[in-house]
Amino acid sequence: MYKDKKDLRKKIFFLIDFAIDEQDKNNPYVEEYVSLAIRIAKKINYRLPKEIHMKVCKKCFKIRNSNNTRYRTETNNKKKFLKIHCLACDYLKKIRIS
Repeated sequence: MYKDKKDLRKKIFFLIDFAIDEQDKNNPYVEEYVSLAIRIAKKINYRLPKEIHMKVCKKCFKIRNSNNTRYRTETNNKKKFLKIHCLACDYLKKIRIS
């Protein structure tokens, strides 16, 4: 097995990058690569960076692209929000911008 967390972090980033590359080739195992990376991160108590959170749907583990995602900005009482709607699983993620 892996001895330290650095090796596991490298494996997490490798799995995410590999899933992004394989998405263009219509690989049916893309969601499994992403879910494996997230499970490894949970086991070692590692918080994934914002770039990965923005690229991946946390409910269905699909890589976000223009075909399966809709972005919308909204203002509410001087606060701006970015709403990311996954069209595959109908999950809505709300991120505060300012």
